[in-house]
Amino acid sequence: MKTNTASEIIKFIEKHGKARVHDLALFFQLSPVAIHKQVKKLLQEGKIEKIGRPPLVFYQTVSANKIFQARVIIQPEVQGEIEKNYLYISPTGELNYGFEGFKKWVIRTKQERHLSFLAEEYVRHRKQLYKPLVKGGIINATKKLKATFANVWIDGLYYLDFYSLPKFGKTKLGQLVLYAKQSQNAQLIKKIVELSSGSLKRLIKLKNIEAIAFIPHTIPRKIQFLKEYELMLNLTLPKVEIVKAYKNNIFVAQKSLSKLEDRIINARETIFIEQKKRSYKNILLIDDAAGSGASMNETAQKLKESKIATIAVYGFVIVGSLKGFDVISEV
Repeated sequence: MKTNTASEIIKFIEKHGKARVHDLALFFQLSPVAIHKQVKKLLQEGKIEKIGRPPLVFYQTVSANKIFQARVIIQPEVQGEIEKNYLYISPTGELNYGFEGFKKWVIRTKQERHLSFLAEEYVRHRKQLYKPLVKGGIINATKKLKATFANVWIDGLYYLDFYSLPKFGKTKLGQLVLYAKQSQNAQLIKKIVELSSGSLKRLIKLKNIEAIAFIPHTIPRKIQFLKEYELMLNLTLPKVEIVKAYKNNIFVAQKSLSKLEDRIINARETIFIEQKKRSYKNILLIDDAAGSGASMNETAQKLKESKIATIAVYGFVIVGSLKGFDVISEV
């Protein structure tokens, strides 16, 4: 094989935007095995990248911006915090965790020169936001709920993370929840279970939870996020069945309602408790995201008024809004 084949492959891909091994083999009149060998080398050198999955795998060149390596000094503790908490999902669906993901976000937003400053700001911002609210690894949002509703039926509302942060966008869990639901991706749901099950089980133990219930989805999907989440959690507690029903089978999602009063009416008139035979002292409501908090609060009221919950109803959500339960309109 000629020594310049690798560079010729790059030229071919640059000209056509992307290429498969089959395309390259036909053009260069070489065997797929020989092409695979060259492609593997180019991948290892970081000159091309793979997109798609078998049988449709394409290769494209890596832009100069993308192979940017920041020559800046990042403090180990700053890099460690980002490594633990950051996720960037590219426009093509590539998951980039940790500091490498943070760098790719910086490049994508054309802020390469400010990488060091942004890294420090991100960590500082997180500490300022999370420190007064986080206890035992979860965020206590009960006070914000009480500031939103005149009558609060939830005895405690907790979420694992914020949905998004000012300037830096969606959090790691915020992105995972969004794309797990939008793409109905079971692997992303599994990742969310891995990140959330420990905190959820600790809360169950701390609050002496006797039964759980899941806020029902509005929009029918082939893979329902909370159904999959429930199966993967594999909790052994009794479950209170909650359903949603709409007039004329017209589904109106909470996220489509911008006014708080409309969300309250939606939750109050569409959520129903199926199981009414047994009572439990403490029940935990579980949801994927808290926007207004209306679904949680209205469901808690129904559980208490029907005497299914005799002492307390708590809420656990994977992600919640940062500022006073602003409307989350994406998930």
